[in-house]
Amino acid sequence: MKFFSIIILLLPNFLFAEILDKFSLACICDKTINALQYFDCKQKVSGTQLDILDNQIETQIYSTFDEKIYYINSASGQELNLIYETEDYISSMTIDPNLEMVFSINYKAYDKIWSYDLKCVSLKKE
Repeated sequence: MKFFSIIILLLPNFLFAEILDKFSLACICDKTINALQYFDCKQKVSGTQLDILDNQIETQIYSTFDEKIYYINSASGQELNLIYETEDYISSMTIDPNLEMVFSINYKAYDKIWSYDLKCVSLKKE
């Protein structure tokens, strides 16, 4: 029973590692959502490339879209949550194992969140 419990505890870490193994990622607005949302996404977000930065202390992700360095906010077996925070806003990215991403910006002064659905592909050579 202890062996089975250890496997259950380690499983989310394996899934998280699989998402990181797919970096670098190119992410563009999701064409499968409705046309108005897609057009809005294209106007505001267009696309980004995400790269892992080599850092001994923590894993960091660089986004070419806003040229910011994101930090891992949380990681579970089902998704990777990245965050960049300033005094005015919080940008976040949530990436699931299918490399579907939600990019969102929360403007603190307005307590308003804008979010966009993106699809990503791995640029890492197998």
